[in-house]
Amino acid sequence: MAGAHKSSDKLIKDNLVPVITPKLPSGGVDLQGIENLVKFHQGLGTRALFSVGGLGRFHELTDEQRIEAGKAFIDANEKLESPLVIFTGVTSESAESTLSNMKKMMELGSDVLFFAPLFFLKPDDIKDFVKKAREAVGPDMPLLLYNNPDFSRQGGIKNIDPEILRGCSDYYSAIKDSSCDAELYEKFSTIDCALYTGNEPTLVEAVKKRRSRGSVGGIGNVTGTAAKLARELAANVDDEEDELKIAELTAKFNSEVASLKKILAAHPDVGAGDMMSAIYHYCLGEAGIVQPQAELIKWLTDEDKEFLKTTGFIPEHHKDKNGGESPAKRKADEADGGADDETDAKKQKEEN
Repeated sequence: MAGAHKSSDKLIKDNLVPVITPKLPSGGVDLQGIENLVKFHQGLGTRALFSVGGLGRFHELTDEQRIEAGKAFIDANEKLESPLVIFTGVTSESAESTLSNMKKMMELGSDVLFFAPLFFLKPDDIKDFVKKAREAVGPDMPLLLYNNPDFSRQGGIKNIDPEILRGCSDYYSAIKDSSCDAELYEKFSTIDCALYTGNEPTLVEAVKKRRSRGSVGGIGNVTGTAAKLARELAANVDDEEDELKIAELTAKFNSEVASLKKILAAHPDVGAGDMMSAIYHYCLGEAGIVQPQAELIKWLTDEDKEFLKTTGFIPEHHKDKNGGESPAKRKADEADGGADDETDAKKQKEEN
């Protein structure tokens, strides 16, 4: 059933930003935070958001929250008349509920749907499910398969066998590989589909030598360097001026990756995905774009936070213009303070 989905212009050559899912102190999805993120990325020059995925911490959301978050990104994009391409995660706890999410997200207006097969499927069931998924969404909707060892619940099997995907390649449109396994990525690159790397540091090599369309790199949550670099590489222009621009962007990108690696290396006891979530939530919280999530930023030390402030990871134009705390952080602190005041007042009344 190879169709228009294979050649969809939504499968852009770029860095697809694996955007965070902002939440309220109550644990609910922060709809205003999502709108702030879409507006921020519109201004940053981002062209695509990979929403409700790994850094969006889909595995900690209910299906209702996944749908709510996905809808919020789609609605905000439409409201702001933003040109962003919205990739939406539909992974759930079972094949049936993933298909249900798929249909709902498609109806809501998602541009591309993606799912992590090994989160809810045994390897032998992947081919049949992909065919069912194509039947459910029709011939035109792009489907991306998400390979990430962190989101496999199949015991010792951490990655999808490329031969399984080769056997059903007519039914899906793209693969995002976050295995960080060069040999496996090379095998994926021989399958007839669009390919994106989730191994951020390999962006240049992946595009130049492994026919990648780009990356799904987390640094894009806070800077636009990866997106600019991916676009320049994908343009495949080799005149002197463009080569110089690529060299400058590559140097900046490598510096950002090195800064990220430095913090990750300082916390070997925390998973890379969790640590990156902490970093991006903290930086965007400090910038006043989302409300800080204490359960994530707890992993960052004061030294980490100070380092992030000096590396350019906190978006400058969203900092509090008065030089104080960001609006979102201040709002959260005021809410916490109000709750404390109510508790103290209640206590005093009981004592009297």
